Amino acid sequence: MISYSTLFSAKVGRYITLILLLLIAKPNVQAQEVNDYLSFNPAGIEGNQIKIIPQGKTVKVLATGGYVDIRVNKALRITEGIIFRTYFKNKSVEKTVDNPFDAAIYLSPGNDFYIDLLDVNSNDLIKRYILQRPHLIPRIEFYNQENHHIYTTNQDGKEGAFKLPPGEKIRLELTQDNGFKFMHVEYVLRNLKTGKTQQGTSKYRIKDLSFEANTYYELRVNYVDQRESTIVVHIRVKPYWYQSIITYVSILVVLAALGILLIIKTFKKRINISKKEQRKLEQAAIRLQSLLNPHFTFNALSSIQGLMNTNRIDEANQYLEEFSSLLRQTLATSQQVYTTLDKELEMMRLYIKLEAFRFNFSWEIEIDEELNLSEIEIPTLLLQPLIENAIKHGIGNLGDQGKLIIKCKEGAKKDTFIIVIRDNGTWVEKEHNGYGLSLTAERIQTINKMKKEQSIVLTFNKVEGTEAILTFENWI
Repeated sequence: MISYSTLFSAKVGRYITLILLLLIAKPNVQAQEVNDYLSFNPAGIEGNQIKIIPQGKTVKVLATGGYVDIRVNKALRITEGIIFRTYFKNKSVEKTVDNPFDAAIYLSPGNDFYIDLLDVNSNDLIKRYILQRPHLIPRIEFYNQENHHIYTTNQDGKEGAFKLPPGEKIRLELTQDNGFKFMHVEYVLRNLKTGKTQQGTSKYRIKDLSFEANTYYELRVNYVDQRESTIVVHIRVKPYWYQSIITYVSILVVLAALGILLIIKTFKKRINISKKEQRKLEQAAIRLQSLLNPHFTFNALSSIQGLMNTNRIDEANQYLEEFSSLLRQTLATSQQVYTTLDKELEMMRLYIKLEAFRFNFSWEIEIDEELNLSEIEIPTLLLQPLIENAIKHGIGNLGDQGKLIIKCKEGAKKDTFIIVIRDNGTWVEKEHNGYGLSLTAERIQTINKMKKEQSIVLTFNKVEGTEAILTFENWI
């Protein structure tokens, strides 16, 4: 850009020359007929161009870069009776400028600058200079590697868009038909995914622009002399086949299917292992239960033998009848790991009744009303060894002084119930580890392995006699 000091020196020289010419020259009205009153030169940025178009009394001065240096020619300096009127005009709005010769005038597109030369007496227009900066938008043709035309930019400045296949290279051919000499065009290609840019300038063509697949780009192009008028083109580079959404979805579906198949296979394997373990545990529980059955049968037969040896034939017959009924029920459930609590208590009633024939003790079974016995399942014959030991070791020698109580009630914890087998006899400590109780403890341990979220706990409590307490946790 020309400095203010240089412009000032030039202007002073012009005014001195003008004064000298006026002193030696005679007035000449005919000089008004001369057209070149003013001259115009490009200023500001390098490459700025000026185009002058005479149109009668009007002269259009077109500048590409915006800066124009205005000089007063000899014809105006030697002519009398002419005044200036200078102003910017934008959509019929005028803004007066006092002295346009002090520095270069800057023009923005659409904001024209007028210089009117008027007759001092009549105020008639002698000459009008209109300084304009036209909107200049580069016209760009896009071609692919095979030299096929792809796209042409809009001359009205509107944004455009087109698509490219992946791996494609393009070149840009610049067409300039605006009446000026070839002007430099600058471009900026921005990757909208990463923000990286490619940029440069050229007069004729732009080539070897590189694009990444499956990416959006923004290309901005304008003349170097006029950055206000920029054309924007959006370019979408298509993905490779393996980058498409369909491919991604297909891969995800395949991976998901493989994952599901693997999970199903793993679950099946675990289920089979679990079933095998469950069968082993059930077989172990049934085996322990089958060991209890002969034990119970042996004791019952001993009781019948005892009645017969004491010549209590009627009682022995009644005992045998009750024992037959109990034996049938026991055999019916011998291969079942679980039975409902009401059926278990019914078998225990028959068993206790049989034992009461022999030992002449009193007994009762107390049940809380809150318990639904037909919906609660417990291990089959779990109570029999505990009742048997209470009779044999607790009240067997007390006669009619012996008393046996069985209580079924809700526990303190949620979903828990308790069965208490209480006698009023005195046990010897080692008798808590007898054969029947050992089998019962082993059964409970096996059942607890089968029921991961449930458990049975057997404890003994010494009161006025002995309590065997079975606590069924998370059982209801």
